[in-house]
Amino acid sequence: MDKEYCISKALSYIEQHLTEKIELEDLADTANYSAWHFHRLFQAIVGFGVGDYIRRRRLSEASRELVFTNLSIRNIAFKYQFESQAAFTRAFKSFHGITPGLLRHQKGPLIRFSPINLNHYFRHYRKGETIMQPRFTHKDSFTVAGLTCQSTMSNNTIPQLWNRFHNSEKDYKNKLSECCYGVCYYVQMENMCPDTPYTYMAGMQVKSEADCPEGMEVRTVPACDYAVFEHKGALDTLQKTYDYIFREWLPGSEYEFVNQDDFEIYDDRFKYGQPESIMEIWIPVKKK
Repeated sequence: MDKEYCISKALSYIEQHLTEKIELEDLADTANYSAWHFHRLFQAIVGFGVGDYIRRRRLSEASRELVFTNLSIRNIAFKYQFESQAAFTRAFKSFHGITPGLLRHQKGPLIRFSPINLNHYFRHYRKGETIMQPRFTHKDSFTVAGLTCQSTMSNNTIPQLWNRFHNSEKDYKNKLSECCYGVCYYVQMENMCPDTPYTYMAGMQVKSEADCPEGMEVRTVPACDYAVFEHKGALDTLQKTYDYIFREWLPGSEYEFVNQDDFEIYDDRFKYGQPESIMEIWIPVKKK
């Protein structure tokens, strides 16, 4: 039996039992492996240990319930199999960088640890009946002033950055629009792995460096041609959209990535946590 298929069955089992006790032996039986062999295979294919993956998924789903439901923190803790509210709070702060109580006031984009799907989901990702395709446009050089953080795919610190940024929006006196920008500083993708650090800026467009609020950084993005993708709905599937762009669309298109910053735009169509929300992902490209 195909190894990826067996691990996919285990991943599905985890999703169906996130709010229940999950034993390693039960997962191994689902995948038709011994517990010892299953644990090693899961780590090799998924990139996380079994316990770490389950913990990340539970904390991720718990964060969604904190924002979008009225369940008490204590009830959410027990629902996701934490022995106490204190244990949940410690694990939550270690994972998200903020406490559960503070997250309930979170206003910035929340990028969650989404379930891993080994079945090439985005080969069938559809927008209506049409496979998601970008529009192409040119954008002149522009300057963004904002706050930055160091993040990785396995330890995402961007939600906390957006929270800090929104608390500082009042400091912008000469912003060019109400749009918010999330700028991902360029790193060599050939060397990327889940633990590769990269710099991300949350900010707003300003006319020049002189308009930068005190204590913030400035980033000028060079002029370039872009493929612009729309991400619809809540941000818990944002990583899947990025996976589609870089793993499916880009390799199969007549374009290649230009080695410079890519960025996100959050304009008045962005409605935090709502299914009708739209934000844009701008990928610098040129024809092959």
